[in-house]
Amino acid sequence: MSGVRGAYVSGVKTIRKAAEKTGLLTKLENSSSPKARHVRTLFSIFDAADMVRMDMAWWSYPAMERVDAFLSERPEARIFEYGAGASTLWLAKRAAQVDSVEHDTGWAESVRQMLADSPGNVKLHAVPPTAATEDTVVRSGRVGHTDLDFADYVSTIDQVGGPFDLIVVDGRARVDAFRRSLDHLAEGGVVVFDNIKRKRYWDVISAMPGLRIELLKGGTPTLPYPTTTGLIWRD
Repeated sequence: MSGVRGAYVSGVKTIRKAAEKTGLLTKLENSSSPKARHVRTLFSIFDAADMVRMDMAWWSYPAMERVDAFLSERPEARIFEYGAGASTLWLAKRAAQVDSVEHDTGWAESVRQMLADSPGNVKLHAVPPTAATEDTVVRSGRVGHTDLDFADYVSTIDQVGGPFDLIVVDGRARVDAFRRSLDHLAEGGVVVFDNIKRKRYWDVISAMPGLRIELLKGGTPTLPYPTTTGLIWRD
């Protein structure tokens, strides 16, 4: 975590203690105002368990609304997710089956603990990357991860096998994960691609033919700025 981000998170945690003592958190959480409820989430930065309790995924609010509506019409939906977290439990409440792959084994164990009281319709796959070699073709552009091979992580969807009504791309090696996802997408299915406007993603995805992309920009839980989540269909 960078120095600026670390200072921000530390500051939020300090303020949260005071907000809890005064009852402000409860007041914000019980408010009928979307703005007030968003302010409540700002106290939950990097607190996935808190987001789970509030029934939120870490995407833009417009994207959450669209995905919620999509899944409400498909109660038997199968979902595959790259990158486990609060969204895993959010999806589990809205689908018949969720398979989620996570590259960080320590974080995967934390998610397993959060899943202890889930309906039992989630299968979590912990698939760490390996050291990259000159033959590595699946890399992550994230700082600190560029010397790793994510081939096994990306190919987990092949082992599980589709088709899937919804596929979430929100972990590492997202462009490669997205390309692989298209082979397993059900007819009428959709891919949720978080933070899609990051240059290393958008430059590739926007140039791919045969796709219909809906950009859903808006407020995002725990963040003081908007982000963009993309919903992608095959034409």
